[in-house]
Amino acid sequence: MEPKDWRILVVEDEYDSVQMVTKILQHHGVQVFVAHNGQECIDMLPKIKPTLVVMDLALPEMDGWETLARMRANPETADIPVVAITAYHSVNVEADARRAGFDAYLSKPLDVQSLVRSLNAIISM
Repeated sequence: MEPKDWRILVVEDEYDSVQMVTKILQHHGVQVFVAHNGQECIDMLPKIKPTLVVMDLALPEMDGWETLARMRANPETADIPVVAITAYHSVNVEADARRAGFDAYLSKPLDVQSLVRSLNAIISM
């Protein structure tokens, strides 16, 4: 699947991070949607049917951990790949993210080439 066919939901509350991820993805022709918290993400999923979700772990109202748990508990969203992103990188957080069911983990600041390569690898699985 080519990036121009991707529908990525970016779940992020920090303006600069939203802008950076959106610009990177749009530069590659990706259709990008944005949710600013976990509840917005859950509400948007059935409407936009994303190819993949890129989600910050530290979100207001419902954090990335709970949002992922709700996605995985719903048969309609359980199989959507979800990539965790966070500024609080550590080996423990990465291991916890994998155990929780995130398909990948990326630390901020995001590397432009690494982001697109990582998403492509997950979508191609």
